Amino acid sequence: MHEVIMPKLGLTMESGKIEKWHKKVGDKVETGDVLFEVMTDKVSLEVESYNSGILRKIIKDEGEEVPVTEVVAYIGTEDEEIPGSPQAAPAEEKEKAAPAAGEAQAPEAAEEEPKKELSYDKDRIKISPLARKIAASNNIDISKVTGSGPRGRIVKEDIEKYMASGAPQAGGRIKISPLARKTAQELGIDYRSVKIEGSGPGGRIVKDDIIAFSKKAPAPAAEAVPGELKVRSRIELTGMRKVIAERMSLSKSTIPHIVLNAKADATNLIQFREQLKEGVQKKYDIKITFTDMILKATALALRENIEVNSSLQGNEYIIYEDVNVGMAVSVEDGLIVPTLFACDRLEIVDIARKRVDLIEKARNNKLGLEEIQNGTFTVTNLGMFGIRNFSAIINPPQAAILAVGEIYSEPAVIDGKIEIRSFMDISVSCDHRIIDGAKGARFLKNIVDLIGNPALLVI
Repeated sequence: MHEVIMPKLGLTMESGKIEKWHKKVGDKVETGDVLFEVMTDKVSLEVESYNSGILRKIIKDEGEEVPVTEVVAYIGTEDEEIPGSPQAAPAEEKEKAAPAAGEAQAPEAAEEEPKKELSYDKDRIKISPLARKIAASNNIDISKVTGSGPRGRIVKEDIEKYMASGAPQAGGRIKISPLARKTAQELGIDYRSVKIEGSGPGGRIVKDDIIAFSKKAPAPAAEAVPGELKVRSRIELTGMRKVIAERMSLSKSTIPHIVLNAKADATNLIQFREQLKEGVQKKYDIKITFTDMILKATALALRENIEVNSSLQGNEYIIYEDVNVGMAVSVEDGLIVPTLFACDRLEIVDIARKRVDLIEKARNNKLGLEEIQNGTFTVTNLGMFGIRNFSAIINPPQAAILAVGEIYSEPAVIDGKIEIRSFMDISVSCDHRIIDGAKGARFLKNIVDLIGNPALLVI
């Protein structure tokens, strides 16, 4: 019998949430088959099987947070005995073994009886903890649900299928998915007291219905109560958001930041992009953006000021030969930084192509672990939000980060004459333990010069 464990998919990963099982109990599994999807602290990844056989038992259901190296399932042969699982014992064995109040202990053979003979007693129906929780929150009579798990055990999918079928819920309760209920709580929407049209199967309310309602529903009148603070929602920090909070707190509290600011004349950059974009669009079917040009300028400046392409680990000042520039991308749950490897050697067209691919993957949770590792520097751009300038927090273990603001116009004196020029504010935050002001300033000036003379980006 082979154990399937929650793998450690990154240095910072302590646990993962099972998002979806691709196999069910009884399915044949070959080495390399995708068993399940897991959400780590950074990305959603597919976990493949290292063994062949039959999926005999699933211990952890979808939606459960599982510590790394903990057993989540077993793969074996049809007649192979399933070993006891320390992780599963507290939840499963009690559920299967504990008799109802006032009853004598049932003989072991009783477990082989058809589930329908046990349906009169909810406490003795075999059901996973997650399925029981969903059923209780939706007021589902589990005696009416047919289980598809081992020995007729009811699992999450059975409850969801029962609700989606339009089957009546006890007490005439509203049909709503668990995710929709959670979203409603976070947005402060009482779905019981307002009419929300469900677009799911059988009129079931899903997450999109809650979000659509929140956008058109008027905000409830707030009742001010002296001495009390009205709370709209409480959201526990988990997954990516939890890791971001921990890493940013660590960075700010342990890394002495020095922030250098500069104003770059972007007039020529705008003209250069105008000259490039139509030809590039026509030939490569890709759109060149200012972000692509900034990424290229940053990479070239790092090559010229290689000491900034570094990190401090213990007592070692490590300067990297590879210039791998990370690009901060905003996603639903926070921020992720995919990497453009050897960015200084990439043409602007290649950078644009990779940017589009990485952003699409990031926003669809399709980034591979290798695409978010080994960055040596990060660029974060908030110009598209109308932010003119800001100071960014270093992304450890890197030693610096570039912050880019919007392009704006203002009068400037050029050769003794007043002209309207376009400018861009940029700043670099450096780890002052290894990058002093002079190093950081030379690096920043190099970028300013490249923005002012963008033809150098393609030479």
